[in-house]
Amino acid sequence: MKKISSLEYNSMVWLVMRAGLVGITMTLLITLNKQDAWISGFGGIILGIIPVAIYIYLRNYDEKMNICQLNEYVFGKYGKMVNIILTIGTFVFIQVIFSDLTYFIRSQFLYKTSLIAISIIFIIPLIYGLLKGLRAISKTSLILFYIVIATIIFIILGLTGGVNVNNLQPMLESNPGSILYGSLIVVVYNVLPLFLLLAIPKCRIENYKTKTTIIFGLLAILSVINAIFLTLTVYGVNLSLLFEYPEFQLLKKVAIGEFIGKMEGILSMEWVISFFILILVGLYFITTTIKESFRLKEKTNKFVIIIVCLLLLIINPFIFTENGEANDFLRGPLLIFMLFIFLLLPLITLIGAKIKKTSKLKSLPRQS
Repeated sequence: MKKISSLEYNSMVWLVMRAGLVGITMTLLITLNKQDAWISGFGGIILGIIPVAIYIYLRNYDEKMNICQLNEYVFGKYGKMVNIILTIGTFVFIQVIFSDLTYFIRSQFLYKTSLIAISIIFIIPLIYGLLKGLRAISKTSLILFYIVIATIIFIILGLTGGVNVNNLQPMLESNPGSILYGSLIVVVYNVLPLFLLLAIPKCRIENYKTKTTIIFGLLAILSVINAIFLTLTVYGVNLSLLFEYPEFQLLKKVAIGEFIGKMEGILSMEWVISFFILILVGLYFITTTIKESFRLKEKTNKFVIIIVCLLLLIINPFIFTENGEANDFLRGPLLIFMLFIFLLLPLITLIGAKIKKTSKLKSLPRQS
């Protein structure tokens, strides 16, 4: 079994944890906490310690097991049921993310193009990547990661002259409960997707180091906070609230020298890349879990990959047609649903794994 490099894996960590910013975290936090939105990002780092600790334990429990295999080991005959719940939950989440991607593309670039046509454009490379397997996904992620980093550096350099920290005044006007709720949004949409990468067993990651993954994840969340900070300081709260995608409007302000301008179309590719990798990793999680839960052969698995992607394509146009209805769903029902799927269930698996390990140690004969 061929391995992927640690850098390839961590590039997926970065992109998966950053993807939820566009149309989700940014919009929700600014609507909720206005000029204090960026503070919720730091709260998200603190609250995020809990799911990250769960992730680390499950990642390091047995290097030969992915989360699907671990569930079956811990829960026995009920493990398959847990995996089915995880699969359905992940599919719902990926449907929402895919809907956000297609709506973003249509509203900002291809407003006369149908959502179905836009969806097909993305479904084809998704199917191709899944059929090629994990190594192709990881290498694609690494290449796109370098592009994203270069784009972010360019954006920061191009916005330095437009930053006005006075736009953050008056600070700390939001009540603590609202900031805490915003922090929870950051955890759910920017930290919990890290759980999807547990579909990759530790033994398939060459020279894996927990500390390196934590650093990549922390930098990803800091980049989310930075994007919110820049948007608020450049545009101010009132303008940011008017924009459907304030993070996209921010790119219109990027200029390095008088000859560079109106590059938002190119620069926004970093958002599309993050969306794409999150969806690809989510579909890999779904198809891998189905394959291993039902012991499918390789040919059958390829058929499952195509079916899952086609279901994504068919169902997606009926999810959201406008951003407003998506925001209501993201702030309420999906938030609770994600906490159950990507926090409570992994926590139960962790407890079960600890009990299993303890009972196994007790059953070992004592040395005199």
